[in-house]
Amino acid sequence: MNSPARERIPWLAFAVAGGLALGFAFYTRHVWEDYYITYRSSRNLATGQGLVFNPGDRLHTFTSPLGVLLPALAFLLTGATSDDAALWIFRLMGAAALGGAAALVVRLIRRLDWPGVALAFAAAALCLDAKTLDFAINGMETPFLLLFLGYALWAQVAPGPRQWLHLGAAWAGLMWTRPDAFIHLGLIALGFWLFNERARSGRNRRELLGLYLRAGLLTVALYGPWLLWAWSYYGSPVPHTIVAKSAQGEGLAWPRLVHGFWRLPYLILRGDTAAEDAFLPSYHGFPSWPGWIVPFGRVLAALASVLWLGPRLRVETRAASLAFFGGVAYLSFVPYFPFPWYFPITTWLGYLALAGAAGQAWSGLEPARFRRPWRAILVAGMTLTVVAGAWLTLGAARQCRAQQRYVEHGNRRAIGEWLHAHAAPGDTVFLEPLGYIGYFSGLKTYDWPGLSSREVVEAARLVGRDWTYLVAYLQPTWLVMRVSGEGDLDRMVPFLAGAYARVIDFDRRPEISRLDVPGRALLEFDSHFVLYHLKTPLRQDADGCEIATPIGSGVQDVGGVRARLVHAPGTMVVPVPAGARTVEGRFGFPAAASEGDPRTDGAEFAIYWFDGRRRTELFTRRLQPTTAAADRGLQDYRLELPAPGSPGCRLVFQTKPLENMAKDWTFWTKPEFR
Repeated sequence: MNSPARERIPWLAFAVAGGLALGFAFYTRHVWEDYYITYRSSRNLATGQGLVFNPGDRLHTFTSPLGVLLPALAFLLTGATSDDAALWIFRLMGAAALGGAAALVVRLIRRLDWPGVALAFAAAALCLDAKTLDFAINGMETPFLLLFLGYALWAQVAPGPRQWLHLGAAWAGLMWTRPDAFIHLGLIALGFWLFNERARSGRNRRELLGLYLRAGLLTVALYGPWLLWAWSYYGSPVPHTIVAKSAQGEGLAWPRLVHGFWRLPYLILRGDTAAEDAFLPSYHGFPSWPGWIVPFGRVLAALASVLWLGPRLRVETRAASLAFFGGVAYLSFVPYFPFPWYFPITTWLGYLALAGAAGQAWSGLEPARFRRPWRAILVAGMTLTVVAGAWLTLGAARQCRAQQRYVEHGNRRAIGEWLHAHAAPGDTVFLEPLGYIGYFSGLKTYDWPGLSSREVVEAARLVGRDWTYLVAYLQPTWLVMRVSGEGDLDRMVPFLAGAYARVIDFDRRPEISRLDVPGRALLEFDSHFVLYHLKTPLRQDADGCEIATPIGSGVQDVGGVRARLVHAPGTMVVPVPAGARTVEGRFGFPAAASEGDPRTDGAEFAIYWFDGRRRTELFTRRLQPTTAAADRGLQDYRLELPAPGSPGCRLVFQTKPLENMAKDWTFWTKPEFR
């Protein structure tokens, strides 16, 4: 192949990758839910209302700086007149970024002198990956992340006096795209340092550390201003989205990471990690995908995760494999859920590791008589991988097209537009799918897990993550409830059904049930939503206490003692006086609760200490007065507080029903602090 033709290969990769992304966009019209979460802030910035979700509320409700600034620029380029045009401009930016990423990877492979078969495999696998194409055009920051990944890998193998400048700029780009990108750039740098070959890099490990130090200082200089600005503007450099998602984790993540890290390849094959997600479509676990896809993904992931252990493999292959290994461990054991948009960067590292190993095997097969059969096996394996990936991408495109029509436009956007037309100024809405509904309604949102709302995060810390207590405490005007299969508020959060009126159903089940698309169950999951409107107040605040209960609260005489009804399921939040060290009081049922028909089946009484950040259980007791005479009437408690009372400290008194809430007349006396 002549030199001019070789020089055109990166441009060909640019055109093919960008063209495939735009083709995916035109066919599917897919817009990811989270795009509209970010775009609400982007539009507010472009219209002069600040980089905020709700004007006047400086809350950091997005993760990616580039992911919010580029859509704002796109909207300005339309003359601040068209959301649809802004989206297509952003899609063009994403397609160009993906094309640039592909071109940089091709330049990287050519610099490393991989055989043509490895280059072809890598380029085809990367450009035909389902999540790569989808997240390049559906409004997420993914293509820019891949662009800077390609730049960082190219800079890592391009020695010269300006290498530190390229490396620092690439790292800064990764950080501007996602703040957790330090994990991937750190893993890549670690791999090239651990497996360094001075003859190829031109540096020993000490000199490589010096290179990293200079590149790191440049990264800080380029990314630091954003952190300083965010800190001054929002009061913290940590995005609220990370705070909200972190609150859903189960304890410390690092012990799980350490425990799972050394067993990762075994856990991958056992199916106890998220590794196969790297090579499969988004949310592939929803049925009607063929059964072979999970073993396919696991085998690729297991292979990619162990190549770094091969001492004879080239540096770049081992470094990519180590970064894949670490990335999979992070996604499997740290986030509370491995969301699909986290994976493309890990996917690219995995495919590069596999392509590098295949290319080295292709070139190094000896003796010559073994080359033909083994090369045939290699070609068959690479071809099968690319064909399987392409088939999955075609299926994902059909799924995304149907999802956009029936779920995103047919349900979520329609719900947001209905709320915009019918809600009153100042109304609030509690929901989980925030993007479309939040953007098109324009309402103040109490979303789960609180990406747009500090109130939800604070309430979850205070009263717990059970939606019954959250909704009662927050008392939103509207509820948007996803109904999976059969059911409604009576089934999902039954104790709130009396306080909310069912207003309207958004139900696309009939159309979706007739579709023949892979992963149809994902669409069925979002096929039916119900809107509810508050009809009975849930907050009954009194005497300096915050009280949330589905039935009116009041002070009554219980066995000669004045006590307050906080009907189960109910919450009473009491501020702790400064310096208080103990608390005592009484709780229980009146005699009438266990008389007549029906009778109470009992309730659980719990007291929690809240220090402003987290709550700690101090006391819990189950009372069943109908069957246990000792549980009738008021019971006593006296507790030592974990620390002297200080500003922000509160006690949370909660009553929880058992099987039902019939006659769950649960009472608390006013707590006495000493």
